[in-house]
Amino acid sequence: MANPVSETAPLAKRPLKPYTRYLVLYLALTVGSVWALVLFYLPDYEFAVGLFGELELSNPLVVAVLNSPAIAAVIVLFLYDGFRGVLNFLRTLVPRPKDLLWIPALAAIMLAYVYAVRGVCLLFGIPVPPDPENPLEMAGTFFGLFLGEVGMLAIAMGWFGFFLPLMHRVTGSHIRSGIATGLGIGIFVAPGNLFSSFELATAWPLYVTQLSVLGIGMSFLLSRMKGNVLFFLVPFWVSASGSHWEMYVFMTPTQLVQMVLFGALVVLLWFVLKRQAGGELDPPFVFPEYLENEYTVRTGAVFPGVGNKSKELDPAPSSEPELTGARHEETA
Repeated sequence: MANPVSETAPLAKRPLKPYTRYLVLYLALTVGSVWALVLFYLPDYEFAVGLFGELELSNPLVVAVLNSPAIAAVIVLFLYDGFRGVLNFLRTLVPRPKDLLWIPALAAIMLAYVYAVRGVCLLFGIPVPPDPENPLEMAGTFFGLFLGEVGMLAIAMGWFGFFLPLMHRVTGSHIRSGIATGLGIGIFVAPGNLFSSFELATAWPLYVTQLSVLGIGMSFLLSRMKGNVLFFLVPFWVSASGSHWEMYVFMTPTQLVQMVLFGALVVLLWFVLKRQAGGELDPPFVFPEYLENEYTVRTGAVFPGVGNKSKELDPAPSSEPELTGARHEETA
């Protein structure tokens, strides 16, 4: 039986060159920085603490490392196309008016997902907290996490804003790109799992699998929304709030339930987006072309872009109609 999440009209793979150096730089600044920090502390923790302090969220070094995906993405975008590249990326964060309803819809779906995880756990006898928070307490906890979470926005901007589009370019595949992105995030956060507790260490493989499923879903969704990572943030914060709401307990059986339910949601998302797109799933958007595409320049652009270096580097004539009122000449 064919896989229901087969990819319709897949995008042809494109060479990584001349963007290899951006990938190397991004991985060095993200995965390299977090592992370098942990490995520096491991041999002589007291000596390291004397130099840089405890590895706590209030430590500026820790804050910088946790936000390194966003820092790395901004550096890469600036090296690629200066301030114009950074601004064009920021324009992709602004939702098209027609897509605004997706944000509350996805948040509601993830809220239902949290309740479904608790229900399935109860059904199969998986331990859950007896008294979850009431709706008012849940709202307070959610906004506390939303405002206080360190690194979540950075992960969205860096891994889904840059790394995923680059993987789209290399693989031409929603599924392979999503898996690569999930694995990348998993390696980035691994030190926090491996060195925090035995439970987190043993749960890491399942966590990476969950991230890969999430990456596939984000590939479908963001390709439809033309790179808007804001569609990742609110729903993910809702789903990540479940254990804080005392809805379920972080443990391996719960992770398995989450993975199955979230996988089903991704399949459903595929069907919905394919239907919306007229029966053919939107091809993966790729770095750097997605920085200046139909969304940022033409129909539906809230703040039109100001130039497209990807086409300046590829002078071949385009079959697309000329873009009007959205470009102006810039000197290199």
